Amino acid sequence: MKSNHSKIIISLVAIVLFIGLCQIANQYFQRTIYPRDYREYVEKYSSEFSVPEYIIYSVIKVESDFVSDAKSEKGACGLMQLMPQTYNWLTERKNEKAGDILDPEENIKYGTYYLSMLYERYQSWTYVFCAYNAGMGNVDKWLKEEPFEIQFLETQYYVNKLEVVTSKYLSLYYR
Repeated sequence: MKSNHSKIIISLVAIVLFIGLCQIANQYFQRTIYPRDYREYVEKYSSEFSVPEYIIYSVIKVESDFVSDAKSEKGACGLMQLMPQTYNWLTERKNEKAGDILDPEENIKYGTYYLSMLYERYQSWTYVFCAYNAGMGNVDKWLKEEPFEIQFLETQYYVNKLEVVTSKYLSLYYR
């Protein structure tokens, strides 16, 4: 009888250890899929522009998957996929000289600055994500309609994807 209890206890302990190891392995795997590369720049500009780190990482993940020299068919560049005209406009607003849009620090700095401007304007990350993808003019037009409705399929997909990725970053690193 004692021998059966011992076997059961040993089996339960083994199962609990196995489950714990699986959870650790899963978290490690998830963190490789959702990295925090360029951490020093993200932390610096998160603080400077009051944009949560997980938002910046999420935008980088969705926009370029952390490929610093990424270029889209439409001409967006770098980690945060800034359009050159947007980048130039942002540098002018800050009264700074434009540098290399593909430089990770430069791209994260101005991408984060842009996110902060959009958040100041819209006070909602959902609206910010819409504007980052579809432009402020479209979001302003959509906000005039009741109820608010994203009118571009691409933007709907983009916002949904960003919200999923943001949730992942929050759960993996910030809770």
